[in-house]
Amino acid sequence: MHTMKTRITLTIDPQMVRRAKRIAHLRHTSVSALVEEFVRQTPVERNASGSSFAQQWAGKFRVAAGAKPDARLEALKARYQLDAE
Repeated sequence: MHTMKTRITLTIDPQMVRRAKRIAHLRHTSVSALVEEFVRQTPVERNASGSSFAQQWAGKFRVAAGAKPDARLEALKARYQLDAE
């Protein structure tokens, strides 16, 4: 059974186009098939836990001790209710 395909337009860096064509050639397939396979294999969920990138990494990084005061950092801390450290 033949599945109807739909055309799309992608905007890709010229170097990546050359790379995609080379990969497709080496795999004896088309660039369209490479993209389709990538989409097919990529899970729809953000990650296994279902949390966003920000949720997954929240609280994992600390400002270095002795760092100079930074108005942007203080504004972010206030905006996201982060404890001053």
